[in-house]
Amino acid sequence: MASKSIVVALALALLSSVSAQPPDPLSCVNCVGGDKKCVGDTAIQLLDDSECVICLKSSSKWTWPCNVDGLCWCWDTTKPRFKPTLPTGLEEATQKPCDIFTEKMFNELAPNAVHPYTYEGLCDTIEMLNKRYDEKIFQMGTLDQQKNEWAAFLGHTTHESAQYTAPRENLPCARTTQLGGGTYCKPCANENFDWENRYCEISLVSNGGMYEEYCDKTVTPPFGCVCGPTTEVETSGNLKGLMNPNFAFFGRGAIQLSWNANYAKASAVLAENLDTLCAQPELVATDPTYAWGTALWFWGFNKPPGEETTCHIQSLNEGSFGGSLNIINGGLECPAHPNSYHADAIVTRLRYYCIAASIVGVKRLLSFEGCDGLAKKFEDCNLSGMCPECNEWMMLAEVDSDEPTKAPTPKVPTHTPTQWRQWADEAWLSDIKRRDSSAHSVSSALGYVVCLFTAYLVH
Repeated sequence: MASKSIVVALALALLSSVSAQPPDPLSCVNCVGGDKKCVGDTAIQLLDDSECVICLKSSSKWTWPCNVDGLCWCWDTTKPRFKPTLPTGLEEATQKPCDIFTEKMFNELAPNAVHPYTYEGLCDTIEMLNKRYDEKIFQMGTLDQQKNEWAAFLGHTTHESAQYTAPRENLPCARTTQLGGGTYCKPCANENFDWENRYCEISLVSNGGMYEEYCDKTVTPPFGCVCGPTTEVETSGNLKGLMNPNFAFFGRGAIQLSWNANYAKASAVLAENLDTLCAQPELVATDPTYAWGTALWFWGFNKPPGEETTCHIQSLNEGSFGGSLNIINGGLECPAHPNSYHADAIVTRLRYYCIAASIVGVKRLLSFEGCDGLAKKFEDCNLSGMCPECNEWMMLAEVDSDEPTKAPTPKVPTHTPTQWRQWADEAWLSDIKRRDSSAHSVSSALGYVVCLFTAYLVH
């Protein structure tokens, strides 16, 4: 009986820790007095500010519009009317982001970058967002913190975009067909894709087939873009086996934005309406503002379900590279299944991070905590010779630790590139494959605790 009581107590404690969240600074509850005003977010849904007055009462949280997350929010009328992201609490830095990460550094990091991944586009988009919001990307805290955030962001996005050479995810649209002023894609299953030549042998939409990846049909406006199965444009002729990519929400841009819900959320911030990216998701693959902007949105604005954090906060407040990876792709890489593609993907991600850290000039890598297995993967990667670009950072980490310093000794021949400044070669590029995105959620953990708790009560 005592053991049952202990388990029940533990289950209740776990439930409490999962559900307990700090108060939302944008909540309309207690948004009274001074310069505060509860207003509507018309980027999510058209409504009048007067309709949000009801949200001042805590008892109205189940009533429209208060039951739509973020639809009504507390605006400080002394500032421009842009809904702020989560704050770090750090002071704004005086040095501008692109004074730290220069065009010379960008060219060194991405010598083969293709449109829309331009340095000018990156800097212009950062400046646009930082003018709107008090919480500024790559411009909070000390110079070291700015550099650390830059290195983490560049490490992730260089990996996600295959060194800024892939505007679109390979399987849905490795190559585009331009015809009659339109752009079309040939979606492919992994087993029918020639990775070496980036060519699809058999289209998923041929002969009545459909493409419906990254489409959650239960998510509709204002929570996500309308989506559904996409078919071939024509059953015969030049467009046979091709689909219109503006009907699909596969991975695009520097962080490979995917899923209809994320396109809607990013559009609300970047374009101040849902329609722009819902109607033209291809803008993320063709326009620098959206190719970079969606990555910056995901970095600074996107919160994991049930959590009050962002990649921006993980980098600055938590000092964690692992925490940002957990937000980006934790479901598949924290940890990755042994011998899977994602186990190899972590290696390329770590190599890119070390390269970016060297180019930007950070003093130390961020922590790998927050992503299960990442610290061990970093150590194994160095000791096996798979991450030569990370050797200097491994040795610095060992100098900082209480353990005796040991230089990483390769157990197998070092794979190309052998030095981080010589990494951009054809062999390296051909090894990079796109991956599917996976949203990180605490719902599975919560469900497990609830089941455990229930089982012991009825036992």
